[in-house]
Amino acid sequence: MNELFNLKLEQIMKDADQYAAFNAKGSTVVKAGPGSGKTTVLTLKIVDLLKEKIKAPRGLACVTYSNEAVKEFTNRLRKLGLQKRKNVVLSTVHSFCISEILIPFGEMYIEGFSLPLRIIQNADKNRMFKNVLKDLNIEEDQLSVTEMDKERNQSIGQDSTVIVESFDIAKKVAIDYEKRLSDTGKVDFIDIVRMSTKIIKEQPYVRKCLEAKFPWILIDEYQDLGRPLHEMILTFYTTTNIKIFAVGDPDQSIYGFQGAIPDYLLEIYDNPNINSITLKTNYRSNQDIIDLSTIVLNIDDREYKAGTRHGEKAEISFVTCEAEMEEQYDYVINEIIPKCIEQEIPYDEICILAGKGSELKELANKMEENHIPYYFSKYDFLKSNVVLWLKDCASWIVGDPDVEFGELNDFLQGLMTDVTDEKIIKETKSLFQTLTVSKKFQHNLCKWVIFLVNELSLKEKLEKSNKNNGDIEIFNKFITKTIYGELKEYNIQQFSLLGNANDQVTLSTRHSSKGLEFEVVIMLGLEEGNFPNFRNVNDDKKLNEERRVFFVSITRAKRVCYLLRSKRITYHTKKGIYTFNKEPSMFWEELLEAYNFKQEQNQK
Repeated sequence: MNELFNLKLEQIMKDADQYAAFNAKGSTVVKAGPGSGKTTVLTLKIVDLLKEKIKAPRGLACVTYSNEAVKEFTNRLRKLGLQKRKNVVLSTVHSFCISEILIPFGEMYIEGFSLPLRIIQNADKNRMFKNVLKDLNIEEDQLSVTEMDKERNQSIGQDSTVIVESFDIAKKVAIDYEKRLSDTGKVDFIDIVRMSTKIIKEQPYVRKCLEAKFPWILIDEYQDLGRPLHEMILTFYTTTNIKIFAVGDPDQSIYGFQGAIPDYLLEIYDNPNINSITLKTNYRSNQDIIDLSTIVLNIDDREYKAGTRHGEKAEISFVTCEAEMEEQYDYVINEIIPKCIEQEIPYDEICILAGKGSELKELANKMEENHIPYYFSKYDFLKSNVVLWLKDCASWIVGDPDVEFGELNDFLQGLMTDVTDEKIIKETKSLFQTLTVSKKFQHNLCKWVIFLVNELSLKEKLEKSNKNNGDIEIFNKFITKTIYGELKEYNIQQFSLLGNANDQVTLSTRHSSKGLEFEVVIMLGLEEGNFPNFRNVNDDKKLNEERRVFFVSITRAKRVCYLLRSKRITYHTKKGIYTFNKEPSMFWEELLEAYNFKQEQNQK
C-alpha cells in the first residue's frame, strides 16, 4: 500500500466508528455528521476493496452527486495509490445510468430507443412545460417545472415504503409533458434514471451482468440523490448479490426542490439486515460551533463531539444593520474582513454566504471597488465534464504535476464512437500537438478555448458521443462567458485555478456551501421572511429543510461565525417598490438565545 494510504489508515484506526465502516464486510450505511471524515473513509474503502478484496476483471462503481465530486474522488484515489483499472466506475448517477445501463442495454429493452441520446436543453424544456400549462388552462403561478419534476421522480418504483405527497395538477402536467417529450425523440435527466431503473427492475439478465461486473456499489451523499437512485439501490440489494456501501447525512439533505429528502437514507439505515454506523466526531469545528449548530435543527439527540480544537471557544457575533443588504455588505468590507486580517486570518479562510447569487454579485462589485480579492466557490459551467477537462488541459499546460496527459487523452477518446487503433494513435498525436501549440494563447482564455474547440472538433465529438450527458448546453454557456462574461479577462493560469481559493475570500450561496470549510463564516440576510422564506414557515417539511440549510451553513465554520441582518429591506417587484420593517429570523433568535444561555453558564 502507498505511504499516504497507510498514514490515513492509521488515522481512522483511532476512530472506532470510522474503522468499523472501513472494515464492514457486508452492505453498510454510514450516517456521517459534518467534518466526520466520511470522504476519507470512502476513498480508503475503495482502495482496500480493489487491492485486497475484488480481483480483476471485476471492479466496483462509486456514484456521487456532481462531476466536481467525481473529479475530487479521482484525484484523492490517485494520491492514495490506486492505479487505473478496467471496470472501476467513478461517476454521477446520470453518467452511470448512461454508460452502464442505457448504452449496453437500452436498445434491447426500450422500444424506440436509439443512440446517441438527444438530451433536451433547459430552454426547450421550459418552453414545452409552459405550452403544456397553457393547453391545460393552468396558470403559470400554480405549478413550476421543478414541482412537476418532483412528481415525476416519485413515480419511479414501488420498493420504497417512504410516502411522499402527490399533487394532481403536477401529475396531470407530467403525463402530458412526458408524451410531448417522447414525441420529440429527446430525453431529460429524469428520463435517463427512470429508464435505467425500469430496465434493472424488469430484466434479470441486466442485473446479472451488473452483478458480475460490480460486486460492490458505493454511493456518496446518499441524501442528495432522491427516489430514482434509491429505488435502483433497493433493487440491487434485494435481487442481486451486489453489496451496497452508502454514505450520507440526513441533516444535510437540502435539495428538496430536486426530490431529495432525508427519508430515503434513513429507510436503508434502519434496515435491520444492513450494517448501520454513525460517525459522530467532528474533526473540523470546535465544540461551541458543534453545539450551536445542532440547536438550529430543533433536534436534541445528535451527540456530535469535537475531535480537535479542544478547549477552544467559538466567536459568534450577531450584527444588526439599520437598512438594506447594502449596509451588510459595507459592514463585511469595512469591519469584519479588516478585523480578520488584523487577527492574521488569511483571505482563503473567510467565507461569505448569502441566500441568492444576485446578492453575491452585488457584494463582489463592492469588494472589487475596495480591492479585496474574492472568488465564487461554484460555477455552473464546472458541472460539465468537458469544461472540467478543459480546466485539466489548462493545468497540464501550466505544469500541474497532478494532471497526466494520459488522462486527458482517455477522456477525449471516450467521446469517440468509432474507435480503431489507427484512429487512437492519430487522435493522441493530434491532442498532444494541439495542446503544445495552444500555449501561444495562454494569456487569453477565450482565444485558447476557441483554438482547442476548432482544432479538436470538440462540439462535433460531443454531438456524436453516446456519453453526451447534457454537456453541450453548459459548454456553450461557458464559451459565451469566455467571450462576454466574467471569464473574458482570464488567462489559462487563472482558469486552471478555478475552484481553489488561492488567498481569496470565498463567496457562496448557502445551498452551495456543502463540502466547504473555513475558519470564519459570514452569513448574510438573516431577516424574518427571507430565511426561512415566508412561504415555508407554515409548512413543516419545507421549514425543516431550511433548518438543515442553516445547519449546513453554520457547520462550515471551524471557530468564528458572523450572523448579519437588517431592520428594513426594500424589494423591487413587478408591482412596484416596497420597503418593509424586518424582525430577526427565527433561526437568528433561536441561536442567540442558545448562545446567551451558554455564555451565562460559562460565567458561573
